[in-house]
Amino acid sequence: MPGSSHDPSLTTRLEQQLADAGYQVAVEDSDGALILSGIVDTEEAREAAVDIVSQAAPRARIDNQIEVETILPTDVDDFVSDQTTAELADTPAQIVAGDGEIDPDFTDQIGIRDANEAVGPDSWGPDDPAETGEVYTPADDPVVTTDARGQTQVLGGFGKDSDEEVDVEPSASDNRPGDEALADAIRQELREDAATTDLSIVVAVRNGVAHLRGRVEDMDDADNAEAVAARVPGVVEVIEELEVASI
Repeated sequence: MPGSSHDPSLTTRLEQQLADAGYQVAVEDSDGALILSGIVDTEEAREAAVDIVSQAAPRARIDNQIEVETILPTDVDDFVSDQTTAELADTPAQIVAGDGEIDPDFTDQIGIRDANEAVGPDSWGPDDPAETGEVYTPADDPVVTTDARGQTQVLGGFGKDSDEEVDVEPSASDNRPGDEALADAIRQELREDAATTDLSIVVAVRNGVAHLRGRVEDMDDADNAEAVAARVPGVVEVIEELEVASI
């Protein structure tokens, strides 16, 4: 970059050190200053990221633009139900007496051990998949992670439709998705997608062009990250600069 006094590879090394420490922070060299941007969950993490850069580049001027965004896990420990969710029947007669119906018997279908695989008039659901030609696709598992306190967080739902759009805040200057808003949206998508939630990827966006940096295990991880970033509205291009460990 014109006017830069730092080694161009310095920003890449710093981003990798930050990623190894668990911080999703982008580093840019602008007129001799190192600009740090990204999101962390605590003020301590924000300061730790600056310390890492300061130790690696002690003479550099650091512009800290890292934001702190605390994500609180859903507290399910204090949940108390007022009603019993289920009661166990003591005898077969009580089972039938409940609603007068029992589950259909599918054991006469050879090789079937799961009611979800049964077909015919007594099969699961209103329609017979064999007749309609439809294939049942079960819901994806929710995307979960564990925070520093060992508590589980649900990051994403049970899978996104391919045509479901991501909300991106427009820029006040031209009413278009701003670069930082796009970067935030990409980071969120990477966290919430089951294929990329465990990847350590640094995201930087300039003029709508998204740069993905970091280290992944294989090309599938790199391709998945690129695909997730590309589906965010407003992203003009995705430049995948990930280091693949298996290559």
